[in-house]
Amino acid sequence: MDKQNLKDLLKQLHEGLQDADSVDVELRSLLEALDKDIVQVLSRDDTAGDPIFTALSERSQALSAQFAARHPKLEPVLRELGGMLEKIGV
Repeated sequence: MDKQNLKDLLKQLHEGLQDADSVDVELRSLLEALDKDIVQVLSRDDTAGDPIFTALSERSQALSAQFAARHPKLEPVLRELGGMLEKIGV
């Protein structure tokens, strides 16, 4: 899985958050923490098969479920991000 694809999805997520009318503080904080953790892991040289991707995928999927009702435009990006992270962790 290409790290650039993950970076592109993170960029889409950032753009979506800027366009979102009202993302509550708690949810925004959780997304920022997830983003920071993903960027940190991606900055490492050897991440293939790293189990951290499974944990990040689970966090992304949980956030996706929270976003589904209130921010339907952002939910697909989070879902795709979670899927990519899961594939990397396998």
